[in-house]
Amino acid sequence: MSGPSRELLEQQIRETETRFRNMADAAPVLLWMSRTDGLCTFFNQTWLDFTGRTLEEEWGVGWAEGVHFEDFQRCIDTYTDAFNRRELFEMEYRLRRRDGEYRWILDRGTPRYTPDGTFAGYIGSCVDITERKQMEVELRKAVKVRDEFLSIASHELRTPLTSLKLRGERLYQNAVRMSGGEAPANARFERDTEVMLAQVLSLVKMVDVLLDVSRLSEGPLTLDRAELDVGPLVAGVADRLKEPASSAGSPIRVEIRGAAIARWDRFRIEQVVTNLLSNAIKYGAGKPVDVVVEPDDARARIVVIDRGPGIEAQHHSRLFQRFSRFAPAKHYGGFGLGLWIARMIVEAHGGTIGVESQLGQGASFFVNLPLSAPAPASG
Repeated sequence: MSGPSRELLEQQIRETETRFRNMADAAPVLLWMSRTDGLCTFFNQTWLDFTGRTLEEEWGVGWAEGVHFEDFQRCIDTYTDAFNRRELFEMEYRLRRRDGEYRWILDRGTPRYTPDGTFAGYIGSCVDITERKQMEVELRKAVKVRDEFLSIASHELRTPLTSLKLRGERLYQNAVRMSGGEAPANARFERDTEVMLAQVLSLVKMVDVLLDVSRLSEGPLTLDRAELDVGPLVAGVADRLKEPASSAGSPIRVEIRGAAIARWDRFRIEQVVTNLLSNAIKYGAGKPVDVVVEPDDARARIVVIDRGPGIEAQHHSRLFQRFSRFAPAKHYGGFGLGLWIARMIVEAHGGTIGVESQLGQGASFFVNLPLSAPAPASG
């Protein structure tokens, strides 16, 4: 290559480097670059202004002196692992600002290559996310306060409701005995007490849901395991729901295809089955509901089948999340928590829960419970 051409090329390279540095120094984010050996060779002026250090002080691994000691090893490990794999990485760490305050930084790095595909090191950008982290802390505190309130409120409400429920049941039984189908006044009294008792039971159910939410917010469910056969348990729940099922025009048909005996929490499994059957009755469009218990060598499978409007496939995974609802609230009541609580209970038993459904073809909710209890988690 002739002299003038070489000089022109070198001049163009210098101009390109100068242009890059000017652009980098004007950028509002912190920028850095490293060589193929992992050592950093460039920091833009925004970085230097942030740390209050010179380029020579930050050169190589000098920049790591500003990383908070609690984040240092994780930061270095993340960078080294990504560097060796030539992969994109993202990490959060605290970096000391020039005034001595540590600020949370979101650092994203990406490998860079020469035009011929040769690895040339990394380039990265950092943004200050301290305010976001502080908002996350405040949000967690607010959620904790909310959960504590729910727990206290639920317990406080449960006590008078239990007493009211017992007195309502006693009043209703007395009304039935007194009326004997004779006096209209007594008949009206019987109806009023029946409605009152139904409303109390509805309140009790809602408070129980709030209690479950507060318990699950505090940590994993504690199970009271005992040996039981899930078939009779399912049949018992179906029998208790016979009256509301008949009123809705969705009689429950039970099929037990064998014994399925294991150590489960009776109350919690009844909760799951009650929830699934109640939903099937609610959305069953006045058609029969089937519940099948089908055990094999490893598991007990419970399937609840309705013939209602069905659920689009895109909503299946969201059904078991908190507060998920897909039916209009004005037509169907509830908090949108039942299936989430059911999932928590089933997973606490080491099982799985899911749904098979298509729009207009009803829904089949299934629960798979292991016949042997999972080993307790270590640590």
